[in-house]
Amino acid sequence: MDHPGVSRFEPPFRGSMLQKMQMHLSKNLHARATLANFVGLFGSIFVLACLLLLPMQISLRLLLYLAVAIWTLLRPRVALYLLPIAVAWGSLDTVTLGGMNLNSADILVFLLAANWLLSFPLRKFAASAPGATFTGIGALDKDPSARPPRYLILATAILLGTMCLSIIGATSISLSLKEIFKWLEFALLLLIGTQYLRTRQQIWTLIVFICLAALSQAFFGYIQAYFNLGPAAFTREGSKLLRVYGTFNQPNPYAGYINITLALTLALALLGRSTMMRLLSGGTTILLALALYLSQSRGAEIAIAAALLFIVCIGMPRLHLLLKTGGVAALAILGAYFAGIIPQRLLLPILKQLGLAGISFTAPTDADYSTAERLAHWIAGVNMFRDHPLFGVGIGNYPAVYSKYFITIFVLPLGHAHNYYINMAAETGIFGLAGFVFLLTAMFLAGGHTVRAIHARLQHAQQPEKQEALISISQERVHMYRRLLANDHALAIGLLAALVSICVHNLFDNLYVHSMTSLFALLLVALIRLEEVTPNVGSNGGHFDYRESSRSWRRSDR
Repeated sequence: MDHPGVSRFEPPFRGSMLQKMQMHLSKNLHARATLANFVGLFGSIFVLACLLLLPMQISLRLLLYLAVAIWTLLRPRVALYLLPIAVAWGSLDTVTLGGMNLNSADILVFLLAANWLLSFPLRKFAASAPGATFTGIGALDKDPSARPPRYLILATAILLGTMCLSIIGATSISLSLKEIFKWLEFALLLLIGTQYLRTRQQIWTLIVFICLAALSQAFFGYIQAYFNLGPAAFTREGSKLLRVYGTFNQPNPYAGYINITLALTLALALLGRSTMMRLLSGGTTILLALALYLSQSRGAEIAIAAALLFIVCIGMPRLHLLLKTGGVAALAILGAYFAGIIPQRLLLPILKQLGLAGISFTAPTDADYSTAERLAHWIAGVNMFRDHPLFGVGIGNYPAVYSKYFITIFVLPLGHAHNYYINMAAETGIFGLAGFVFLLTAMFLAGGHTVRAIHARLQHAQQPEKQEALISISQERVHMYRRLLANDHALAIGLLAALVSICVHNLFDNLYVHSMTSLFALLLVALIRLEEVTPNVGSNGGHFDYRESSRSWRRSDR
């Protein structure tokens, strides 16, 4: 006789109500006694113990770091996504270890490197285990074959080597190690990040996180300006606006940080093909430009102008004639000024307003004080280089020896020479400066190769005589393919423009502070990987192969 709700293969249970409850409970426990549930149970107990036994501030930080550590253990790419946020806000959470201040960005780089090292024994174990399959989770979720160009790796190694050599003349070893550690993080991100960014979607996700982090700093700057939250020294003469500084302690590095994302969104707004992308990028550009204006950083304004000029020159060939005409006109005006045709009285008020004329090193006014101070630090850096031309005074040791080189009233070292190229020459000598220039050259060579490769694919897709590969694809998919290529091309130009902005701004300041070296590395990683993950048309019935390499594209183009 059958009983409703009971399997015909299992006889009905006869017993007391208590026995039925015990059996039901035993079945439920057996069904839910999984590893994930046990981890969740013991994790909850650990969380409660931390909250009850440890001070609130320590317990919350410990739990946050533990959660991020577990998250990156399962998904190492998360460390790359969280890095832009850590760069923006990491200065609010620092840990002193061995005399060095570490923030959340440093911890994320360490976790990423630990996962990368963990992948080697795991891969051997997975290869030796019978029937083992790759799950795409954890440290093995990477592409070991992906790596930066060899010349870029060589340039990074040379720069680190020259920095280590400069320790010969260092006054403070701890300052040198701190600076070397910063660039070692750059090298790790460059080598490891290229392996963990495997798809186009992952790169665009990283770009979204970079934009969101910059927007959060922009809104924080609005709050500082509205409530006048800052020292009186950050208010310029004749202006009631406070120079906003975010979490970067100074307006200039804050403006440089905003500029990085602003150059990126400018390119997407001007060159992108998607309407939604242009709207979002345009809105972000306006918000970031307002934050840049509130910082009142002249160096940042020059840098973003250079980035915009770069975007127009590379991405808008139709305007080349106009740009050439404007360049010739500017050179003619400059030549007329130096020839005495244009009287000085016409340009002198403008130069004074910019702090470029009438500068005094002994009694500077509020209008030209920042320019005089910057020039004084340039002179000090040049004198350091003149006295130590080969290996410099030691990487990171500019402030340690500044007291021997300051001029007039500018006795405070301020940490750097307000020009990173002079700073590198002063601290690492001619070899370090050459190594840094080699790195920048390699960086722009790699970036230029990416831009040209994606542009060639875009031109290939737009030529009517080369549409054989697109015949089997619907017209809607063809338009989508071209739009994706155009958007990736705009992103590549924007990433390169962001690097241009950094290089130009470093003529007037040092942007490799507050973990911005890590952001610099992320931009470079995204630019390098973009060429490999840009969508290509495969031969699989008209579907798009987002992970097909550029080599495959070139093979199909033959």
